[in-house]
Amino acid sequence: MEEKGRISIPNIAVLVFLSIIGDCVLVYPSLITAISKQDAWISSFLSIPAGLAVLLLLLRVHQLYPELTFIQLCQRILGPWLGALISIWYLFHLMMNSAIYLREVGDFMNSQTYVMTPLPVINLLLILVLMWGMYMGLEPIARTAQILFPLCLAFALFLILCLLPQCESQQLKPIMEQGIPKIMEGSLFALSYPFGELAFLLMIFPYVSKKPGLKKSVLLAGLTASVLLSVLLLVSLMVLGPFVTEHSVYTSYTLSKKINIGNFLQRVESLMSTAWIITTFVKTILHFYAFTLGMTQLLRLDNVRTFLGPSFMILFGLIIVSAPNITYYLDTIVHAWIYWDLTDSVVLPLLLLVVYKFRSKGRHSLGPG
Repeated sequence: MEEKGRISIPNIAVLVFLSIIGDCVLVYPSLITAISKQDAWISSFLSIPAGLAVLLLLLRVHQLYPELTFIQLCQRILGPWLGALISIWYLFHLMMNSAIYLREVGDFMNSQTYVMTPLPVINLLLILVLMWGMYMGLEPIARTAQILFPLCLAFALFLILCLLPQCESQQLKPIMEQGIPKIMEGSLFALSYPFGELAFLLMIFPYVSKKPGLKKSVLLAGLTASVLLSVLLLVSLMVLGPFVTEHSVYTSYTLSKKINIGNFLQRVESLMSTAWIITTFVKTILHFYAFTLGMTQLLRLDNVRTFLGPSFMILFGLIIVSAPNITYYLDTIVHAWIYWDLTDSVVLPLLLLVVYKFRSKGRHSLGPG
C-alpha cells in the first residue's frame, strides 16, 4: 500500500502525546502502585529519562533511511528472509496490542456504562468505527486527533486541578519503604507502559512531511505526556491512598467521582471516560494502521482494502480470546507483556542499528542513510 497522505510536525507530536496517554490514563496508576506501593510516584518519574531514550532510539533508527518503514528497513538491512521473520514478529505484536486496547475499552464500557449491552456488540461497534478511520487514511486520522487533543488535555488538567485540595502528603509515607529493587521494578513497568508500546512509530515517521523539528517535537510530546501521567499517579496516591489506588482497576475514573465543588460541580466521571476512550481509540487505530500497512508491504499487495476485511475479522476474534476480563489482563498478562513491548521498542531497533553499523563498515556497504 502506498500511503499518499502526509502529516505535519504538530500532527505527529499530538499522535505521540495521545499514544503515550492512551489507555494508561485510566489503568497506569494501579499497575505501578501494585508493585511500588506508595513509592510508585518515584518509579514513574524515574522512568521518564529512560522513556525519552527509547524515543531517541526510534528516531535514530528512522534516520538510517527516513523514507522507509520498519518492514522495509528490516528487509533492507537484515535481508529478505531474516527481515521477513522479524517483520512477522513485529506485526503480530501490533495486532495483539490493537486487540488488547479494544478489549480494554469494551470491558470498561460494559462494566461501567452499558452494563446491559453484550460485550461482543460493543466490540463490533468499536471495530466499525475503526474501519471507517482506516478507510479514510492516515492524514484524516491525524487531523481528527489534533481536533480532539485540546479536549483530552483539558479533561486531564481539570481532573488534577480539582483534586488538589483533597491531596494529603501523609499518604506517601513512609517513603522508600519497599526498597530500591521494588522501585526499579516499578520503573521497568512505567517504562514499558507506555514508552515500550511506541514501536509502531517506525511505521508512521516516514509519512511526516517536514523532517526538521521532528526530533524536538517528538521528545517534547513524550516528556509532556509522561510528566502528566506521573502527576496523575501522584495525585491518585495522595487522594485515594496506595491501597485503593492499587485495587481500583480504573483509578482515574474513581478519582473523577471524588470531585465535588460546592455540591454543585460533581459526577464528572463521564468527562473522564470520554477522554480515555478518545486517547485509547487513537492509540488503537495507529497500531492497527501500522499493522495493515506493514502486512501490505510484507505481502507486496497493491491495495490495502483487499486486506482490511480479513484483518477486521481476525481482530474481532482476538478481542474475544485475548483475555477473559480486565482483571485477568492486569494480574496475569501484563507481567509478561512488558518484555514483548520492550523487545519490539528496544531490542529490535538496537539490532537494526548494530547490523547497519557492522555492514556499513564492511565491504557490502549499505550506502548513506
